[in-house]
Amino acid sequence: MYIIANAVKNIGRNKGRNILMAIIIFAIILTTAVSIIINTTTSAIIADYKSRFGSEVSIETNFEMLQNKKVAESYKELTPQQQIEFGKSDLLQSANFSATIDISPRKLSSLSESEMDDFISDFISGAIRADGTKNPETVPLKGKIIATDNPEADKDFKNSTRKITSGEMYKNLNECIVSQQYADLNNLSVGDTIEVDSYYKNDPMTHSLTITGIYMDNTMLGSNLEVISSMENRNNEILTGFDTAVNMEMFNVHGRVSVQYFLKDPTLLPAYEKELREKGLADYYNVVTDEAGYKKVVGPVEGLAGVTNTFLIVVLIFGSMVLILLSSLAIRERKYEIGVLRAMGMKKAKVAFGLLTEMLVITVICLVLGLGVGLAASQPVADSMLAGQIELAEENSNTNGGVPSSGRTGLGAPTFSSDVKPLSELQVNLSADAITQIILISLILAGISSVAGIMYITKYEPIKILSERN
Repeated sequence: MYIIANAVKNIGRNKGRNILMAIIIFAIILTTAVSIIINTTTSAIIADYKSRFGSEVSIETNFEMLQNKKVAESYKELTPQQQIEFGKSDLLQSANFSATIDISPRKLSSLSESEMDDFISDFISGAIRADGTKNPETVPLKGKIIATDNPEADKDFKNSTRKITSGEMYKNLNECIVSQQYADLNNLSVGDTIEVDSYYKNDPMTHSLTITGIYMDNTMLGSNLEVISSMENRNNEILTGFDTAVNMEMFNVHGRVSVQYFLKDPTLLPAYEKELREKGLADYYNVVTDEAGYKKVVGPVEGLAGVTNTFLIVVLIFGSMVLILLSSLAIRERKYEIGVLRAMGMKKAKVAFGLLTEMLVITVICLVLGLGVGLAASQPVADSMLAGQIELAEENSNTNGGVPSSGRTGLGAPTFSSDVKPLSELQVNLSADAITQIILISLILAGISSVAGIMYITKYEPIKILSERN
């Protein structure tokens, strides 16, 4: 008990030296607290963004390989079944599936029908293809089936270009929604059942759908509806679920699939590509991630975490060196005091414990102040650093050039967009993990500050210390 009481009194006896030491320790703890608070917050946000955003994957044709005649002759487009199979992987966070089927309902009228539709159909129907085969006999195309497994991801509904005005979005098999314009033309309402047919003249492959909702469609606003075909008029699109489309007979004949694949993490790309190759993906297809999109969202936060980590390491290294230097200078002033205590019979361990206690008391006071000031300073520091990282990311994206990857596989489906927005602000908080790290580093600093005195005590005997008083 005497040792602790004496250590506390010594703090008051050597005010000047201890105040200087406290300022240094406070500065180190403050910068450490700010860095760790920001770092733990950004780490949590990065993990959250990775889980929600993932990394978009695109399967693209390698046109350089197709320059080889042998490779070009073996080229085959990805089948809908392959694209669906590629979405069944534990490495993926999610996969957005969509399908498009050209249709020609026999019992329904379509908007923008004209003689041009008949002319196009007559030109294509039964025509001889380049490979010598013959096109099937067809009737004029009158619209499309657009099927998605995640209708809420469709950008037209997200930006209110399309909006349900009656009924509800399809949920079950063989349910659909149609545009208000299409419903008015055909005198349709919620609950009605419609029949959709393929454009094959002699094989309609009829499929029945129940209307669960009617949506107002503003996608054609500003378009000259008098000069477009019924296929080009998006008011003719019948929207349904992906499973419904896959179960249609006409899908197996001329359906098209588009898929967005999202990895759980960009680093999983090699493993995912290996998995796709094993499932039959040809070498003339490349598997790439949308790194630009991922970096746009997560990059500024990762950059901020990297800066704070580097700053923390530098502060701890230089701060420790300064503390060792100050401790060495301070112990020279206290040689006589240590010599007297040792001459009185106090053991080395007890003298060392007293010096360590002094530094622990100073460190605890600095720790309390550093945590409070650090938490208050972390928010403006984080805002300033994040703004710099966002600006740097934008500059890099503007100077990199090139055409960004779409992240899509397949053609003809509506465009999806991710719900995750690039981070523009960071709300820091003092977590239990951050407090634990700061306390641990503070204790290490206290030990480093006492190391010079402890080494001095261990090295010299009392008589040697007293003889060197002058």
